[in-house]
Amino acid sequence: MGIPKFFRWMSERYPLCSQLVQDDRIPEFDNLYLDMNGILHNCTHKNDDHSSAALPEDQMYIAIFNYIEHLFQKIKPKKLLYMAVDGCAPRAKMNQQRSRRFRTAKDAYDARRKAERNGEVIAEDPFDSNCITPGTVFMQRISEQLHYFIQKKVSEDSDWSGVQIILSGHDCPGEGEHKIMEYIRTQKAQPNYNPNTRHCLYGLDADLIMLGLLSHDPHFCLLREEVTFGPARKSASKELANQKFYLLHLSLLREYLEAEFEECRDNLPFAYDLERIIDDFILLAFFVGNDFLPNLPGLHINEGALALMFNVYKSVLPLMEGYINEAGVINMDRLDLVLLELEKFEKAVFKEECYSSNADGEAPAFDFNQFLRNNNKDPSYLTVKQKELYCLLKKFLYSREQYLDITDKLSSEDTRFLRRLASKLGLMASTVVFADGSSCLRVAFKNLNFSDSEEDDEEQDEIGEVLEKFDKLNIIDNTTKDSEEKFEKGFEMWKDNYYRSKVGFSYYDEKELEQMAKRYVEGLQWVLFYYYRGCQSWGWFYDYHYSPKISDVRRGLRFGITFDMGKPFRPFEQLMAVLPARSKSLVPPCYRDLMTDPNSPIIDFYPENFELDQNEKKASWEAVVKIPFIEETRLQDALKSREHLLTAAELHRNEFHPPVLFIKDDSITRVFPSSLPNIFPDLLSHCIEVNYSLPSMQGLEYRVGLCPGVFLGTFGLAGFPSFHTVKHTAEIASKGVNVFGNDSRNPSVIVHVQNIYNSTPVEELAKKYLNQKVFMDWPYLRESKSVALTTSVQLYTMEDGNLNVRELTSDEISLRRRKIETLNRTYFKRYGVILGPVDVVLVVHPLKGMQFTRDGALIKSFDSDSMEVIPIQILVDKIAIEDARYTEREAPPVELEFPVGTKVFNLGEYNYGRPAQVTQCKDNKLSIWLSTAPGLDATWGTAIVRAFQHSEVYYPSYIVARKLGLHPLALSKITSRFVINVDKRQENVGLSLKFDARQLKVIGYTRKTQSGWEFSEAAIKLLAEYMHAFPDFFQALNRLPSKDSLTAKDYFPHDDKGKVAAMKQWLKQNKVSEFTRVSLSDYSLTKEAIQQIEAKADSIDATFQVPKKVFGVPRYAVLKPSQAAHVLHSQTFALGDRIVYVQDSGKVPIAAYGTVVGISTHQLEVVFDLPFMSGTTLDGKCSPYRGMQLDPSTVLNITQPQLLITTRAGQARKKKLESNIHSTTPSKLVTKAQYNHVPPPPSLNTWKKSPQKSRNTRGPMSPGKALNKGPAIPDGQVSTPSDGTNQHSTNSNTRGRGRGPRRGNPRNVHRNVSKSHAPQKV
Repeated sequence: MGIPKFFRWMSERYPLCSQLVQDDRIPEFDNLYLDMNGILHNCTHKNDDHSSAALPEDQMYIAIFNYIEHLFQKIKPKKLLYMAVDGCAPRAKMNQQRSRRFRTAKDAYDARRKAERNGEVIAEDPFDSNCITPGTVFMQRISEQLHYFIQKKVSEDSDWSGVQIILSGHDCPGEGEHKIMEYIRTQKAQPNYNPNTRHCLYGLDADLIMLGLLSHDPHFCLLREEVTFGPARKSASKELANQKFYLLHLSLLREYLEAEFEECRDNLPFAYDLERIIDDFILLAFFVGNDFLPNLPGLHINEGALALMFNVYKSVLPLMEGYINEAGVINMDRLDLVLLELEKFEKAVFKEECYSSNADGEAPAFDFNQFLRNNNKDPSYLTVKQKELYCLLKKFLYSREQYLDITDKLSSEDTRFLRRLASKLGLMASTVVFADGSSCLRVAFKNLNFSDSEEDDEEQDEIGEVLEKFDKLNIIDNTTKDSEEKFEKGFEMWKDNYYRSKVGFSYYDEKELEQMAKRYVEGLQWVLFYYYRGCQSWGWFYDYHYSPKISDVRRGLRFGITFDMGKPFRPFEQLMAVLPARSKSLVPPCYRDLMTDPNSPIIDFYPENFELDQNEKKASWEAVVKIPFIEETRLQDALKSREHLLTAAELHRNEFHPPVLFIKDDSITRVFPSSLPNIFPDLLSHCIEVNYSLPSMQGLEYRVGLCPGVFLGTFGLAGFPSFHTVKHTAEIASKGVNVFGNDSRNPSVIVHVQNIYNSTPVEELAKKYLNQKVFMDWPYLRESKSVALTTSVQLYTMEDGNLNVRELTSDEISLRRRKIETLNRTYFKRYGVILGPVDVVLVVHPLKGMQFTRDGALIKSFDSDSMEVIPIQILVDKIAIEDARYTEREAPPVELEFPVGTKVFNLGEYNYGRPAQVTQCKDNKLSIWLSTAPGLDATWGTAIVRAFQHSEVYYPSYIVARKLGLHPLALSKITSRFVINVDKRQENVGLSLKFDARQLKVIGYTRKTQSGWEFSEAAIKLLAEYMHAFPDFFQALNRLPSKDSLTAKDYFPHDDKGKVAAMKQWLKQNKVSEFTRVSLSDYSLTKEAIQQIEAKADSIDATFQVPKKVFGVPRYAVLKPSQAAHVLHSQTFALGDRIVYVQDSGKVPIAAYGTVVGISTHQLEVVFDLPFMSGTTLDGKCSPYRGMQLDPSTVLNITQPQLLITTRAGQARKKKLESNIHSTTPSKLVTKAQYNHVPPPPSLNTWKKSPQKSRNTRGPMSPGKALNKGPAIPDGQVSTPSDGTNQHSTNSNTRGRGRGPRRGNPRNVHRNVSKSHAPQKV
């Protein structure tokens, strides 16, 4: 199935399904499943890169680790993490795998040859992505690295140690997503299964949508990266923290499908069942393409094929006696009705191609929407046979017979006519098969109750109207009949041409055509079994490159279908079955010549050159790869002849192994050896590995449909949205919904919200909802607190139970109108929701998170700085099940919250931010071992930043224009995106240093102040070089600064194309597209400043620590890692601030120290003192393994101590110190703590001192230097402790801790020249 096309079609038809993942707006999940192959491809190579050198394998491994960690941190599963790597696949899948790998190898070969011809530098050993295939050495190494990584995380990360971890590797047969579904399917069949289990499945395959739907668990989401269309931005950050992810809510997709098929609810002769309609939806989607069968001719997703399938299904469902998909088994008679109706579409395509060609002889694109509009029209005439059938039905209608059997062999057109006419007359037509194998169409009454007293007069009137209409229809005349016969003959010849050109036999070869149709129908059933029951045959596959024509698939419906289970291919058998000869280095050496030796018995399996057939598809990657199918027996015989040459390691790699379950066991401590010696350190592991087996299915059956006890709609679990929380209707209409930046040309499901408060007085609404908990962001729902209610002219507030009313000011009216216009526009254009007139809105403060009080209670915190509005028609004031993460609680006893051994961070003035461990709890006070670091300076980062800020000069744009001799408007244009027209295309020749509309700047080159844009010396130098290289262009630009839409000839009258190409090449050589573009509100240090910070950190010995005992510590003077998220997000930061990482989960080692080098609205960029496994380069700004983008709530600012707890004695010392200092900018000491979202589980691991210390290593780590594990912390077993020190005594040393001056924006040092500054808040 075309993944991007399907996802785009579905997102535009059902616009609210996808929700941007934001940390505080995501459901809580029980289980997270990772389809690992998408991660492996993302982290090892680029999709379009065939000639670049391969990344070092350690970088690949770390990228994979980071990706898994990132997804885990986003979802935070409570019970299970299941990682599934593709193992050996069924033969039905190998067709596609083989085609892809042959195509990949050929594209790589062609790209390298082209690069050679162009004189480009080519890597000697480029990465072959075909190595991501079960059985390769690379996949074996990946497996080893994953075991090491999971061991590390389970042993060291509290979030990982509290969940079940299962890894199903490449050596376990089955595709990754289907191994996941087998797990879910088996668990769901168990008697103790929780029907409200919350699932999140990560993967890139569109089939995952179908797999999620067929689980029939409504609390199911798919997680995937943001999908964009058009050329990718080269300057986009590669940091994972900047990658947008979306949740696809299957709870909403189910309700969209309910709206899609709502018109069928009252028209069925059997019970309407949404779950069964969803099952049929899954089957219908197979016809437009899947991984196992080619799509039916003419059915393309991007051209509206799925909408066509839905329309056909809606029209024939009332003609059926039930649903098509019966728990994974196809009802062939009912499928026949769908194919009969689709034959009309096929004939319409034929007519368009053969009778509507344009002047160039080309057929116009088929208009799906026009066909859908005309599809259900009644006939305008009858054939002789159809008149005969009509008379038979009319006679039967007035008889008292129970049924009418029509034994004549009917054409597909007549069969379709009979079924539709029967339905209009209140009859049911179905196929009946007799014991001797013969069959007929049987027509019967839907209701055999002939009592006159119970007849529905309205229904009888409708039947009378149908009879009257058909009585008036004329029989087709001879001319029309001849035309119809000519059309049918042409239709057959059209199909004959298709079969001769595609599969090499004639349409009139009945035996071959029946066999092809039979295999295709077998394929439909095989795929359905695979989805609902798992693999039912490892050896079956569809042995054609193309599908039959739609009208010919019916030929395969009457054959019985059986499957032989067989066995999966062994890893090396699959390698030899799917890899081309160009990837022979990936197979064991003893097999390689079988792929290249002309005398090999299977040499024909590995053609170097092969045909690519676009087959009506537009994208090159969609072409049919016409290579021979593998013959299993020949392949296995050839491999057996070489099996004795395999080494012991190769024999082991060729075996199957079960999934592995990782279990945390603190009673076990062992050394787990490094999976990459000299790069990754050995681990001190507390994790054991055991083979995992699925629960027994003995005496059980797979459950299809909803589980008893599941919560749906308004009763669903928190975070799983439903339309039913407000009153609404829905329609399918073309409204130009804009999901991906362009208006959709296809219809969408449009939701109309009904305002149930229209007749409610405003005063009554104000009294009911003001100062109450309400929910915003419908339908996703986010808790908030209402503070005001407004009409178009009045404001209502509630104080002490009294309702206050006042008139809105003109500014307030204007602001209200803008907010409502923005909200209406977003709901309509992006989400396809029509709110209607917005007359009354609630003003609310959104829930910010949870916060701890001073005595340890956990309470809700609302964002008083944010004023959001809720139109009254989408107000939700209560939900059935509250989100447990936002439950307030009283303070637990100190001894329960801080048991002996608890790891904490000190918030006292003595060694603020240093790690500690609780040793005793007495009289509601704590005793701790504190790891002190005498003389450690927390202000050196600030000094480096200030030095760079004073040396980095920015000039206002008018000075730059004067200095370079440019018109100010010309300067503005050329430093932005500047497009000129070359023939019929547009070319950007601007420097792209500033973007007003997108509010972006380029670090180190531009910034925007209140007085306008300013440029650095680096920007001025770049611009001067550009002007020197193309003086004619800039002279013309100066002459025409205000002219828009100019062509290249306006600037280069004599050589427009050549000059523009030269300018593009100059921009490419200067790597303008790779400049780092950030928001105007973001601040970051340059690479040179970061290098100085790294060098300073390398020069400091942070290993010298003195453990001290501290007594009488109150609970609010220490910070537990599990509480960090609820305590730290209100801090402020400045560039150069020193921080310590205080969580015991995530990518960064706990208690790791670093320096803030970048600040944005929601995150910090930090360069750490020591390298660590998950560290990044911050998009190339720092050394490998040292950078990380972090949420501010994960770190404690030790340069500006904002949660500092001081004693009376300490305050006295501070006053005395300040009286001797003339500075008037003391650092901020205490802030009111505000809190974010729910903390991770509080389990902590022992923090170990690293045996290695990285010194002066700003480049990549060299062999022999392992990644550091972090600083030391006392564990309560210090052999020579210092004397105990009471934290409330005056004997504390505060040198260099929080005493630096507050940093503001440096003032201009020249009237026209300003210095670089760094705003300081997050």
